[in-house]
Amino acid sequence: MRRDIAELFELDPALTHLNHGAFGAVPRSVREAQDRARARIERSPMRAFRDELPAVLADARARAAAFLGLPAGSTALVRNVTEAVGVVLQGLGIGPGDDVVVSNHGYLTAGWSAEARGATLRTAEFPVDADPAKVAAAFAAAVTDRTRLVVVDQITSPTALVLPVAEVAAAVAPVPVLVDAAHAPGALPGLDVEALGVAFWAGNLHKWAYTPRAAAALWVAPGHREDMRPLVTSWSHGLSFPERFDLQGTVDHSAWAAVADGLEVWAELGGWEQVARNADLLLHGAEHVRSALGTESPHGGIPSAPCLRLVALPEGVADTTESAEALWQRLHAAGFVVPPVAFDGRGYLRLAAAPYNDEDDYARLAAALPQILAGAAPA
Repeated sequence: MRRDIAELFELDPALTHLNHGAFGAVPRSVREAQDRARARIERSPMRAFRDELPAVLADARARAAAFLGLPAGSTALVRNVTEAVGVVLQGLGIGPGDDVVVSNHGYLTAGWSAEARGATLRTAEFPVDADPAKVAAAFAAAVTDRTRLVVVDQITSPTALVLPVAEVAAAVAPVPVLVDAAHAPGALPGLDVEALGVAFWAGNLHKWAYTPRAAAALWVAPGHREDMRPLVTSWSHGLSFPERFDLQGTVDHSAWAAVADGLEVWAELGGWEQVARNADLLLHGAEHVRSALGTESPHGGIPSAPCLRLVALPEGVADTTESAEALWQRLHAAGFVVPPVAFDGRGYLRLAAAPYNDEDDYARLAAALPQILAGAAPA
């Protein structure tokens, strides 16, 4: 772990952290900014909610939109992408008799949310080494005359792929597309959301943009904004999009109040230069781990994310949900925070690279893996 950077975070130094993508890691200064925001609210809650928070949250929205290259009036703050999915399903009135299309690489909550509303879930199936044309074709093949929404991950959570969102949107048109961009803000340059041809785009700010958790952005195309309302109806219900999302009763707004502080840390760490440094580190670190395992990692027409990368495990290792969970427990007991992933009958490790990582982190993992996979603790 890079000691010069690690001191900015509050991670346990006894662990090798290679899974930043799961929950992020809040920098100490950002956590302190959130604490100050919470303390300001507690000094005078009445004044805070009535007179101060509206301006604070409007500024946070504008900062988030500018960071993403979006107009301020197009983008609301939500707690996470999962909440954004619920907002879109509610706004479209999706329910029994409707189909929602996801992919076999997608995060599960979109499907669960659709099924909870009585909709039928349809899955676009494609392998980890598919090319962009096959991905777009798989989504198109899953669409029926009852399909009300297609959900496509910009960066897939289990497989760390950058999916061809614009191609998918064109292939399924005129069905509206929601982009699950949970991993994209601060990690994927050149987003150009408005040019993707989609109706909705939602990204977490707490993963790679270093804001507090419970901070995410929801962009909505102009034709759908009037129908999008927060899941909790509260004081701001009579306002227009996106202001109507700001004040939702007495929830803790301190994470949003500290959004600008997180974005400033992203810039201070080097911005896109830091992202490029992490991508290069991850490329070489993943190859080091792969060489220690003696496996071939998937190669296809879809690029891996700059921030995440799969390394194939030996055949028969962590190739089911249960065996992947067991391996996770052995890895953590040995001091490594890295998730095994069972996908399509094969086991992988999903590695990440964050500013606090260095070459030694991957070298330690590579050296320890043979014994961990054998079920023994490393020496």
